[in-house]
Amino acid sequence: MQSEARRKQFDAFWKRIDLTVHRHQVIRNNKFCIWFSRGKANTGQVVHFLEQFAVFSKHFVPIQAKRVARATNLASEKLARHILVNECGVRLGPDKSPENQTFRTEWAHIEWLRETCAPLKLDPERLGNWRTATPPTRRFLIELERVYGSLDWRIATGASYGIETWAARGIEKGTEAEARNFWKQLIIGLRCFNDTQRLPVGLEPVPLGFFEHHFELETGHGENVYGELLETFSHPKFDEDRFIEGGRRALDALYIFWDGLNSARKVLA
Repeated sequence: MQSEARRKQFDAFWKRIDLTVHRHQVIRNNKFCIWFSRGKANTGQVVHFLEQFAVFSKHFVPIQAKRVARATNLASEKLARHILVNECGVRLGPDKSPENQTFRTEWAHIEWLRETCAPLKLDPERLGNWRTATPPTRRFLIELERVYGSLDWRIATGASYGIETWAARGIEKGTEAEARNFWKQLIIGLRCFNDTQRLPVGLEPVPLGFFEHHFELETGHGENVYGELLETFSHPKFDEDRFIEGGRRALDALYIFWDGLNSARKVLA
């Protein structure tokens, strides 16, 4: 990003990103998470959400493995591998890296989710099983694999940017902005569920650690994502259109997942 002309090109690209990625409806208007944060979910709705999220969590592992295999440089391969091994059970150190850390089966994210669901007496065999997935959840994962694991690094990088932007939305930008982050909305909704439907009748609360961990993990990530975008833009074979296509398609896939949950919660009301 040496010349003034190049800076202007990036500024124009950034405006395109803002319109097509940052303002995507799954980031700005996730109807399920907005509703969930109001604390009105009943047990059936919470169970359905957790079952589908567990499928998302378990089947993200092979998708992330593709991201490792198809990384175009050593830095992106290393980052993708760090995400993969953490998903599989290597705990992060103080620097948020799994380097030189310990593996334990119960630290795998799907196992953590099974532990989260234990107070609800859910069948652990069901949690994460493809047969448990609804059609929207399956469509979401199939499309996410195509775009996030694409052989075209520009599409895959755009998909990664879209997902990271979605996950980090609002964090470290004030209480009001953070309240619109989907991780925070899920935490608020589950806390309300515990306070209104579990604890008053002597039932064990649903642990929040899994969701709180992921929210905290995104701290400081927004600036890193922006820096990575600047570096990607400087690549001589970078293609704006393909990058934006990847980001849009990844977010479209995510919207299928959350829209499916929103439709299901109305049936379970």
